[in-house]
Amino acid sequence: MNIIIWPVIIFFSILFQVLFGTVRLIVMVKNKKFLTVLIGFFESAIALSIAITVISKAVREGINIFVILSYSAGFALGLYIGMLISQLISRDVLSVTVISRLHSIEIEEFLREKGFGITRYSGDGKDGSLKILNIICNKRNLNELKLYAKQIDPKVLFSYHSLEGMSGGFIYNIRNKI
Repeated sequence: MNIIIWPVIIFFSILFQVLFGTVRLIVMVKNKKFLTVLIGFFESAIALSIAITVISKAVREGINIFVILSYSAGFALGLYIGMLISQLISRDVLSVTVISRLHSIEIEEFLREKGFGITRYSGDGKDGSLKILNIICNKRNLNELKLYAKQIDPKVLFSYHSLEGMSGGFIYNIRNKI
């Protein structure tokens, strides 16, 4: 019975520890101090409990393959669930630059029809004048935006980076979830 119970306990313990650690990192980056400290408290309590349990069991009985596999599986599943939670609560906002030598106006009109807010700039490049499109959107909508633009111009250039400290304006499909 011990050969089944301990691996199950270790599996769920490490799963929750890694899950708490992932969520703590997300809220810490978002500067949620109280929530970060609270999650860190529970994460460290779980980590210490696991360390004491696994080490004392190893000293008494030796670690078997089931303990190793349950620890590894719990760790991996904790990371995976943490990433899923990150996607659900994250508000990664990007500034996307779209450059098309010949089709920028068509791309702009098409993206506007799809609900994206766009700022158009005029620029001069090595081969002459061109239009530069800037779109602020959620990271989850980046692939959708790229797909739309590539339907019009398969050679379109994309450049994007994360934004911090924004306020006001129109941002496609953004809701604060944390």
